[in-house]
Amino acid sequence: MWRPIAQSLQGPSHSADGSPCQDNHSLRVFGADGNETLVACVADGAGSAKYSDVGSAMACAAVLENAAAFFESKQQFDELQLEEVIRWCDDARARIRDEAIGRDCNLRELATTLVVAIVGARRAFFFQIGDGAIVLGSRGVYGVVFWPQSGEYANTTNFLTSDEYRQRLDFLATAGSMSDVALFSDGLERLALRFDSQTPHTPFFDPLFRTVRAAEDLDILSEQLRRFLGTDSVQSRSDDDKTLILASRRNDIDHAV
Repeated sequence: MWRPIAQSLQGPSHSADGSPCQDNHSLRVFGADGNETLVACVADGAGSAKYSDVGSAMACAAVLENAAAFFESKQQFDELQLEEVIRWCDDARARIRDEAIGRDCNLRELATTLVVAIVGARRAFFFQIGDGAIVLGSRGVYGVVFWPQSGEYANTTNFLTSDEYRQRLDFLATAGSMSDVALFSDGLERLALRFDSQTPHTPFFDPLFRTVRAAEDLDILSEQLRRFLGTDSVQSRSDDDKTLILASRRNDIDHAV
């Protein structure tokens, strides 16, 4: 049984100038009876783009809607292929392009990254364009799926809205079962990752996942996550917006412990 929580929180720089949070996220659990699949998405709008909060929201919505349609048709995600993922991304881009036309602005004004995890009982699929990261865990051992992408220049990255996005799109399909999954935007990279070894920072994730597995009320825990992201110790590490999705599997044995 997947137990997910998520929050997106405005960073100090955006609080100071009154601009909106440019991060967005979406998640849903498909299936039942021990065969659930988690679909989770994080999108981070470009800081210099006027409507990037709209672009990131539309990207997350498009992924979730396409995932729902795929599941309705197949009743599982085990047959998901790169070609289908590209179709989802192209649909998101088309929606964002239509929004740009409606706003009479350049597509770049809705620029956004995209980080997606689709994790089932037997198979998992991951794709990413831009920075942020996905961390997987099992029995306290963690790994990064894709290292955050850097752009051509310092402090830049790649965007779903770029013409060459297909050449920058990372995709991985793998067999196996993961017990812990985290997705986050670049506002948390300095807390969640060790850049010297390109590994997750275990002391950051261990207590978070233990809490998710043990919590009885996920709504309360989600609000506690929001307060955690707003603490000085977290906000002081980056001026940027911060999104964090945490999900753990908890079976009857875990609950008894």
